[in-house]
Amino acid sequence: MKKLLYLIIITIFTSCEKYLEVKPTNVVALQTYEDVKALMGAHLRMYTNTSSSANLSNTSVHYRNNNFALLFHFYSDDLETETYLEHYTGRNNRKLYNNSMEWKEEEVTAKIWKENYANIGFYNTIIDELANIANVSTDEANIIKGEAKFLRAWNLFKLMQYFSPYKSDKYGIPVNFNSQAVGSYDSRRRSQTEIYQIILSELDEILNYETEPTSYNFFYDKKMIHALMAQVYLFKGGSGAGVETDYTQAILHAKEAMEGRTIADINEYSPFPQMEDGEYGVFKDKPYALLFDTRYNSQFSSNLIGIPNYQAYQFSSESLYSLFSDQDIRKKMFFGEKKEILKLEQINPKGNGSYGRSIHQFFTTAEMQLIIAESYARLGKNPEAKEALSTLQSKRIKNYTPYTGDNILQEILNERRREFCYEYDMRWCDLIRTQKGWTRKWANNKETPNVTISDEDYRFCFPIPLNEELQYNKIEQNPGWTF
Repeated sequence: MKKLLYLIIITIFTSCEKYLEVKPTNVVALQTYEDVKALMGAHLRMYTNTSSSANLSNTSVHYRNNNFALLFHFYSDDLETETYLEHYTGRNNRKLYNNSMEWKEEEVTAKIWKENYANIGFYNTIIDELANIANVSTDEANIIKGEAKFLRAWNLFKLMQYFSPYKSDKYGIPVNFNSQAVGSYDSRRRSQTEIYQIILSELDEILNYETEPTSYNFFYDKKMIHALMAQVYLFKGGSGAGVETDYTQAILHAKEAMEGRTIADINEYSPFPQMEDGEYGVFKDKPYALLFDTRYNSQFSSNLIGIPNYQAYQFSSESLYSLFSDQDIRKKMFFGEKKEILKLEQINPKGNGSYGRSIHQFFTTAEMQLIIAESYARLGKNPEAKEALSTLQSKRIKNYTPYTGDNILQEILNERRREFCYEYDMRWCDLIRTQKGWTRKWANNKETPNVTISDEDYRFCFPIPLNEELQYNKIEQNPGWTF
């Protein structure tokens, strides 16, 4: 009963004006190791429980917001946006659709900023409170810190991907890891180099813990840590903070993350693990992915998804669809004859009407394999890059013959687009890295029927929220953004 009381009374507030501040209510102090462990456990329960009643106040599962996923689909070039509003599920999202067509949506991007920083503030409190408790063994501390530091690094990395102009080392983001620094923290924008050093140091620290994970642990997982580090090094490699050794490190960590795991063979491949009716939650033991999350979701008006027997589908862009050959087994799995998107149906049991599951998977073996391939290509090691690419493509394409073209890097990027289409922010983050623009049609807009984002456009980076962070902290806005 005592532990339950702590979980009910203690909340972590993040000021609406300054998201980097953390202001504990101090109604009840965290007095023991078990108190801190229970509070962190209440947050982790949000990942394993699909009910909103399990949510711990002012923390979130950072990838579960439907509008976040929809924004990434609108911002990317894999969706045929011209017909989106023809179905009522599209019309229900008209505001987000229209705000996204010129890549200038503000409300959802501000919420992404708020939720990720609020999570970081919570992890700060967990780590700081743990340090203040006497007589805690190293193993006891590591069991909690391993969870908190991984999640803090992951949330901070997402903020860097979305809000830091990719090629500008000068424009990192603010960071505050001190839960006691309320009103006195350093709110300046750090450089990208500084932020990546913080992220990688956090991950390297927990990677070197000798403590064995327990049944309490979920994210304190050495393979998951390696996988996140592989992602960070790949993304960092082409950024303003990039150095050549980033790609070598990406290869090293991707291989470690894949150790003991395989890529699905061509005869057993499915875009997502097969689930039983009523099977929901977060799993680490599903084949081919280190983290898989499926949850009940009846809010299809917020999702880019067409399910069996539903009234309408969304459609693939021609630029994506044309990348699939007829020999590619994914073509018929992902698309219908009219290019309607079927990939996300794979997880939904037939006959569920307008109800189904939301799907998220992270740190797949396929992604690690393509990180290895791309990193070799960017290091100029084309034979190794082609071999790594063939390892994946031979398990996706019938009668496979290895790639013989001159641009192995572009083929690897094309393969990432095929493999990960419609999976949360994967395509948008690749577009941030490549900075390649495109033109598309804007439905029901006679004045501006076509819209273009240019190569290296400032809109490949979200704006710092105007009405919250900039108004109070006076940090510099990302270049190009004016309001």
